[in-house]
Amino acid sequence: ELLEVLTFDSVRRRMSVIVKSTTGEIYLFCKGADSSIFPRVIEGKVDQVRSRVERNAVEGLRTLCVAYKRLEPEQYEDACRLLQSAKVALQDREKKLAEAYEQIEKDLVLLGATAVEDRLQEKAADTIEALQKAGIKVWVLTGDKMETASATCYACKLFRRSTQLLELTTKKLEEQSLHDVLFDLSKTVLRCSGSMTRDSFSGLSTDMHDYGLIIDGAALSLIMKPREDGSSSGNYRELFLEICRNCSAVLCCRMAPLQKAQIVKLIKFSKEHPITLAIGDGANDVSMILEAHVGIGVIGKEGRQAARNSDYAIPKFKHLKKMLLVHGHFYYIRISELVQYFFYKNVCFIFPQFLYQFFCGFSQQTLYDTAYLTLYNISFTSLPILLYSLMEQHVGIDVLKRDPTLYRDIAKNALLRWRVFIYWTFLGVFDALVFFFGAYFIFENTTVTINGQMFGNWTFGTLVFTVMVLTVTLKLALDTHYWTWINHFVIWGSLLFYIAFSLLWGGVIWPFLSYQRMYYVFISMLSSGPAWLGIILLVTVGLLPDVLKKVLCRQLWPTATERTQARNKCLSVEQPTVFMLSQTASSLSF
Repeated sequence: ELLEVLTFDSVRRRMSVIVKSTTGEIYLFCKGADSSIFPRVIEGKVDQVRSRVERNAVEGLRTLCVAYKRLEPEQYEDACRLLQSAKVALQDREKKLAEAYEQIEKDLVLLGATAVEDRLQEKAADTIEALQKAGIKVWVLTGDKMETASATCYACKLFRRSTQLLELTTKKLEEQSLHDVLFDLSKTVLRCSGSMTRDSFSGLSTDMHDYGLIIDGAALSLIMKPREDGSSSGNYRELFLEICRNCSAVLCCRMAPLQKAQIVKLIKFSKEHPITLAIGDGANDVSMILEAHVGIGVIGKEGRQAARNSDYAIPKFKHLKKMLLVHGHFYYIRISELVQYFFYKNVCFIFPQFLYQFFCGFSQQTLYDTAYLTLYNISFTSLPILLYSLMEQHVGIDVLKRDPTLYRDIAKNALLRWRVFIYWTFLGVFDALVFFFGAYFIFENTTVTINGQMFGNWTFGTLVFTVMVLTVTLKLALDTHYWTWINHFVIWGSLLFYIAFSLLWGGVIWPFLSYQRMYYVFISMLSSGPAWLGIILLVTVGLLPDVLKKVLCRQLWPTATERTQARNKCLSVEQPTVFMLSQTASSLSF
């Protein structure tokens, strides 16, 4: 008969039940981690069970110790009173319950230990290896024993046979002080990294010595504990982070859920401000999932608490590889182009209007017609970038999954840095100057129509606007690598829509308008040979810097992604020939 349940918590790392047998005897059975059971045991084969537990842990098995004690009726009544008074306490209820559990769960008799195999999910090792190749630092935060966690890290390829393991554990702190251990570890990792260029928290250095750090919960508590006088000199967090930066992988074992969140917070607010991602499958992972920038929950046998509290939920750990290295890569490429392109095309749009004020006596006269002002961002240039940001694949999905190192090209926010932003700004200002002054100087004091008339104000503005729409749309076409019929339809359809709208807008006298200033303007411009020549010339000059930059960078300083693109193009060109040869060979054999 079940009488009481002393619930599990991550601090005690054990739980107990009080039961009554059919003969009327009362027993307390306690199960938990070996570190929490052994100190409370007074009888049993402790040494034998301890050696068996350590051997099982080295083999990667999850171990659990079980103990019991017989309660006399008086002891049971005392335990009930303790529990009842703690349960009804209005203040510090959890603290009082913990104290009651501590008094009840003592003087135990060791029964034995269990060991179960917690097998890795399929392709878990391949996923972690791919993440490391992509330049992502992988840390394991677990509540398991150090031996069990180490064996798991070797199994999932987080640690390799060449990895030199550094320990920052309670056993190590019993031999040396925390200060000495930290400084010894710091000297070890910095000795080999002094002459190497490291990229903090990203693991981008391929020639670095392979270190792995193991830290347990007790050591972490000492590191996170500030000095009593409040000074920062006794705070070893920065030194600890410096050691971690120079390690290829970090294993944190015997971690309580709040300690997992502390680790994530410590990294998140370090001076490099890296982007953190936490993934877990159980309720004890919720705190770190909530603390990280991106939280991912794995839906599995541990329940759905992690999935419910996460930003994204996946059924298997292996899906993290495609989620980050494919979808994450595509998303970043698309969103960076979307942001920069929107800024670029609006610089091209507004800057000629700004320059025009110097030539119209600051009269607030607009360069473009109001219809063009309204529809530029709504209709003429919106759909191409929208489709680009939804469908662009600068490299194939299979290539990104096969070569995780391509992820390094977008690391450290590479496409949204100031240098890239300044380039897009320069390109927008240059194109705006070409549009405005090109049209201004080409047609200044020149007869450009058949009857010898000069272009008027609205014809000049329409010419600038036409060159601008063509240039910004063709600029996006140059950046597009993944062409489908939808892209063709939207890009060339947007240009055709602009021409059709301009012909209709300027070819009809609209009765609901109080002015007809655009009547016959577009048709008159297109009937002029010099206008056609000017449009072609200005569009070419506007696109020339970007084309030259792309060609020079691809030839002189190609990124890994650009080399892969070039290699895939060569393979696609050679593929039909290979197919024909294989077809001929098969017919000959037949």
